[in-house]
Amino acid sequence: MVLIEDDKVAKTFPSKGYLLSWMRILFKQTKAHKQDRSMRTLNRVGLVTPEPLGVLNFYPGTSPYEAALLYRYVHEIVDVSEALKGAKRAKILRNLERELAVMANNGILFVDFHFRNVMADPEGNLCWIDVEVKEGMKVVRKSFWSRIVRMNEDCDPGVLSEEEWQAFQDGIRSQLNDPGRFLRA
Repeated sequence: MVLIEDDKVAKTFPSKGYLLSWMRILFKQTKAHKQDRSMRTLNRVGLVTPEPLGVLNFYPGTSPYEAALLYRYVHEIVDVSEALKGAKRAKILRNLERELAVMANNGILFVDFHFRNVMADPEGNLCWIDVEVKEGMKVVRKSFWSRIVRMNEDCDPGVLSEEEWQAFQDGIRSQLNDPGRFLRA
């Protein structure tokens, strides 16, 4: 990630080789393209991400990079694992419950959900980063809870107490349009 102006960032992604990079660029399937589309998808359902500004493709064979995602830098935010140590812990957890349910109810699965891919401002409002989503109710219903459990067990173990973990799951379930259709945690 490179700050290119006061408020603009370029996040670069490595080349996958000459031919594969050409194909990925041609069909807009680079990681930069996927994250740009994913950020816009979350924005459409009312969730906050850094403002996507577009994708810059590199000429394969001339750079170690395939593409760069350009977006606005967001000031005064910290990752949620850090923010949860502060006074806004309960608000942040409620916001996480609500926003995860918004994604699920809209057929959006955040692929790499963990507390370091969600940022919080000083007021406890969230901003989603490193965004890559899959869309479709079938994939969400199949994988939603396994992603949430993975976050608690593998990515961020011990951040939530057992009581908080149970309340977190219950809070999400209460906001799902049809909780019985999602595979159980």
